[in-house]
Amino acid sequence: MDEISLQKHIKIKDQYDVIVCGGGPAGWVAAVSAARAGMKTCLVERYGFLGGTATAGLVVPVSGFFYNGRQVVGGIAWEFIRRLEKSGAAQVEFPKGHVSVNIEMYKRVAETMALECGVCLRTNSVVTDCVMREGRITHVVIYGKNGCEALGASCVIDATGDGDICAMCGVPMLAPSEELQPVSLCFVLGGVDTNTDLLHDYIHHNGRGGMPSRNAGIAEVVRSKMAERGITQFGGPWFNTLLGASGALAVNMTRTAVDPTDSAAFAAAERKLRGDMFVLVDLLRESFAEFQNCEIVTSGVNAGIRESRHIRGIYTLTREAVETGRVFAHPAAHLAHPMDIHSAKGTGQQLLKLPKDCWLPFESMVCDGFLNLIAAGRCVSAEREPYASVRVQATMMSTGEAAGVAAAICCETGAPVFLLPSDVLKNRFEDRAFVL
Repeated sequence: MDEISLQKHIKIKDQYDVIVCGGGPAGWVAAVSAARAGMKTCLVERYGFLGGTATAGLVVPVSGFFYNGRQVVGGIAWEFIRRLEKSGAAQVEFPKGHVSVNIEMYKRVAETMALECGVCLRTNSVVTDCVMREGRITHVVIYGKNGCEALGASCVIDATGDGDICAMCGVPMLAPSEELQPVSLCFVLGGVDTNTDLLHDYIHHNGRGGMPSRNAGIAEVVRSKMAERGITQFGGPWFNTLLGASGALAVNMTRTAVDPTDSAAFAAAERKLRGDMFVLVDLLRESFAEFQNCEIVTSGVNAGIRESRHIRGIYTLTREAVETGRVFAHPAAHLAHPMDIHSAKGTGQQLLKLPKDCWLPFESMVCDGFLNLIAAGRCVSAEREPYASVRVQATMMSTGEAAGVAAAICCETGAPVFLLPSDVLKNRFEDRAFVL
């Protein structure tokens, strides 16, 4: 294939202690964490708002705060939920601890928390490259309406979800699992009668009375008609209340298999899901009185990605470690949600209960030889099954808080992120109490 060579002189805009790439659940929490530790912090986000999966992807509830009825995720993530509660914008579903939220207030409160501690928000900007010297990222190159700009950094946190920064820098990745979990385009319906027996107990995720989150009755009707309508896959359906929006439901129902890191394939998958969304909503209108007058209000900015790249970290979290409750010296994030594996080729879902209290260690967030790069969020180093628990939003937020704490230590000591002083790292993690 022919190639072209480009050479650019890019102005260095500013110098930061910590640059966080990606403003989703892991990223914005990482930025707050680093800034509260006294670091000059910049958060680069491709959209004009924070929240990623929850706000751009419309993925609610925010899950994974409780394990066996006991809260195990605290810190900035729980402070955020409490702030939303005070505004009437969050509803904690006990005893499982899933949290229904008002999506617009999510954006506002996350942004407020970042600005309060001095985070520089570079929204509507994408990272296009990194400058590496002897295993250290010296600059992150971003592109926005001002063109290309370079930002200097002492430590960089990759919270892009797909490990984009790690991939740019040549971080080794785990071999893809035999079947990546599928992507879904979530959407919001208005004009739904949510007070009937068919829906009322399925739009809250508390598990009381043995009610599952998945609406099996609706699933059976859709399954019986999907072939004649040209639908090859769907998931759930899972419905969730949207606080402050009467008669509105967040819907997680579409599904297709794709490698999200293949741009052309992902774009084609999104087009398919958008078409499926309209067909599925027509089916709901025709089959159930509750949906007779419903309309699609909005859909996710992008399809929601469950799984893509995983770095090959100093330690890869194994299923055996999760099932035995292995204790780590530097627990970065508490696992609370069952190992939730969605079929990429059908309508199925496998839920594997966590048999023990377990954690993701910090060593799963860093790679040997990459001195100042920390991974937070979906791209952490984990096998397929434990990752299926790690990937939920509350745990992702905890990885962000841990990354911010570790980035501050890296800046203070100059030590590589994979060789941070063990006692300092352990004490800082315990002081922040994001892992309860």
